[in-house]
Amino acid sequence: MCNFVLLKDVKLVKETTMKTLLAFIFMGLGLTLNAQQELKTYHDNGSLKSVYVYTDAQNYTVKNYFQNGKLKEVGAFANGKMTGTWINYHESGQKAGEANYDNGVKVGEWKVYDQDGLVRYKVNYKDNKMISAVSLDQQGQHIAETISR
Repeated sequence: MCNFVLLKDVKLVKETTMKTLLAFIFMGLGLTLNAQQELKTYHDNGSLKSVYVYTDAQNYTVKNYFQNGKLKEVGAFANGKMTGTWINYHESGQKAGEANYDNGVKVGEWKVYDQDGLVRYKVNYKDNKMISAVSLDQQGQHIAETISR
């Protein structure tokens, strides 16, 4: 009699475990099939640190924040590599830089801004190599230029 009860209990546990496992599998599939999932991280002081919006594990956008709550950086990953235009900000909120990536490779014009939001440097990349760089004064006039060969 005890063996029957034990077998019955084991069968009930197996059925419950299988139902739970199937529920988790379907929940997981549901999460994978949803258009986007959001993940937030926080600084030690409790302020928002990062927001990741995932299409899937390799494709997502990211926003990073300073401890004061102001936006620090915005960018995207495609196939696990940086892609598109990434924008960085000074802690004051002024734009600090713009960078362009294609499949994790530095491309196009990059800009560096001073604390007042003025473009101070322009750098051009092609296939991860710097092609040229220009320093600008506060009026936007060329101070110096470097060209790679």
